Amino acid sequence: MKRPTFFIAGAPRCGTTALYVYLGEHPNIFLPEIKEFHYFASDFPDVQKITLKSDDEYLKMFAGAGEQHLAIGEVSPLYIYSKTALPKIREFNPAAKIILILRNPIDFVQSVHQLNLSLLRDDESDFEKAWRLQDSRKQGINIPSSCREPGLLFYGELGLFGKHVERVFEIFPRKQVHVILFDDFSTNPGAVYENILAFLGVPSDGRQEFLPVNASFENKSKTMAKILHPPKVIYKSFIKLASLFGPNFMKKINVLYGQIEKFNTRRASRHPISPLLKTELQSYFREDIQKLSQLMGRDLSQWTADNKTSRDETA
Repeated sequence: MKRPTFFIAGAPRCGTTALYVYLGEHPNIFLPEIKEFHYFASDFPDVQKITLKSDDEYLKMFAGAGEQHLAIGEVSPLYIYSKTALPKIREFNPAAKIILILRNPIDFVQSVHQLNLSLLRDDESDFEKAWRLQDSRKQGINIPSSCREPGLLFYGELGLFGKHVERVFEIFPRKQVHVILFDDFSTNPGAVYENILAFLGVPSDGRQEFLPVNASFENKSKTMAKILHPPKVIYKSFIKLASLFGPNFMKKINVLYGQIEKFNTRRASRHPISPLLKTELQSYFREDIQKLSQLMGRDLSQWTADNKTSRDETA
């Protein structure tokens, strides 16, 4: 049975869904029907969409891969934060290629907050207040009942991309890691796409169209959102029950769930933050951005420049 040869390991709200769509349509690349297994993130058990009890069950998710597929992949954006995922992937397939897509952390943390609101992980609609709640939430206080993984509320930690990339480079040889910037992907998706294909060792399919995917969104119905994202205790009970019917049944449930969730969302604009908070975020992330600049060999100082304008997600 074929094994995945590459992993899009993060970060969320940086274009991973667009990569999943674009690469999944390439005739020589296989991606499973379900995005975000997070199978190797055993330290994040409650974000796993399907309960896969063994490598054999996991590999069955790639049973549709054929001889024409030169690259087989998985997209799980939280792998970049997991302490277990990347070491386990290295053990599972030492030759695996890792793709990371990152963005200006000042834009990123606001986007993740908006995502958390739509998934009911966060119940504080004001980003500045949510930012201030981080210390108490690290103590287990003010955690919403629907938040399955409290670490996803620690916005400052999530945005320390230099720290996370440094760890990835400690686990995998740099030649097996491809780091993309969301700004590049937004302005020139064709070039970024072709570079990914070259990294994966698959021929170009001549793709010219790169329509926006998974832009910022909000829920149409809060009642439906509560049904889709119940309190953690109810969700865990449901997953435990569904897992009794096997991975294929859970896969069908996830496909249906995704369709309903998509129907219940609409595009939304992000509210601007105050100049004082922006300055605070620039100061908070500046040192880590310098680290990322050194790791990538690229000047990213514009991310903390006062004249930097935020770009909303187009991917």
